[in-house]
Amino acid sequence: MGYEVLRDGVKSDTVILAVAKATEAKFDRSMWLELALITGTRDRVLAHPRLLRSLDWGDPDYFGHIIEMVPHILGESTGRPTPHGSAPRFPNFTVVEDFLDLPDWLHKSEPDLYAKLYGGPVPVDVLQAAAAELGITDVDEHAVRIRRGLHEDPAQAIGSAKELLETVLKSILGLHGTGKATKLDVPELLKKANVQLGLDAAGVRGADPGAEQRRKALGSLAQLVIATAELRNAGFGTGHGVSQRPALDVPTARLVVAAAVAVATFYIEAHAAAGP
Repeated sequence: MGYEVLRDGVKSDTVILAVAKATEAKFDRSMWLELALITGTRDRVLAHPRLLRSLDWGDPDYFGHIIEMVPHILGESTGRPTPHGSAPRFPNFTVVEDFLDLPDWLHKSEPDLYAKLYGGPVPVDVLQAAAAELGITDVDEHAVRIRRGLHEDPAQAIGSAKELLETVLKSILGLHGTGKATKLDVPELLKKANVQLGLDAAGVRGADPGAEQRRKALGSLAQLVIATAELRNAGFGTGHGVSQRPALDVPTARLVVAAAVAVATFYIEAHAAAGP
């Protein structure tokens, strides 16, 4: 599975139902108690007169008790809007989602609910596979930050997208460590990578079929990379210690991140195709 992002405007009842179904399928007593500790709801879980008892005895009313408890585990939303204009969220949702591995379980077991909760994955599956093949080890870390940033902090997602592109370009160029040779900005890294891979304008012969269209596509690709870096450097992404960061709306952050992941995937695959 990729690193899915909860859709804006998802109804609270849909979130509760999805978590309840996954909980019913996966939980034993110890998992209930562990998640209760993590979410600070141990007293509520233990005080419920029927929840754990109905689990232990396999009673038919167990799922109803789960439905009663899930909003408390999630941390019931106050209904106030969250920063950056996104819909109100349950404050413990990300913790519960990770504990349950919710996207993966829903995708396999409840595809209709999966479709209602998630607007589609940030497309990192192919990226991660290609990066692993080439021994680029930092992609998973960036992907986790991107996913959580889109849930909680679009600026974090933008910053991580820029770092992802830097990591990929430096890996393609064989630049490692923190020496002077590695301290290149994104446009310079991009230019060097394009030359090395034959993706610069000079590397596209005019007589080749589709040469003009390929030049346009490669130019657009470069603009995506540079725009991601510029958004981060302008304060819309983490990384420069900005004290009063301008807000970036979630749809724009999602667009930038999806574009950055697609570009990173392209460069890794182009590097693999170019061979040693």
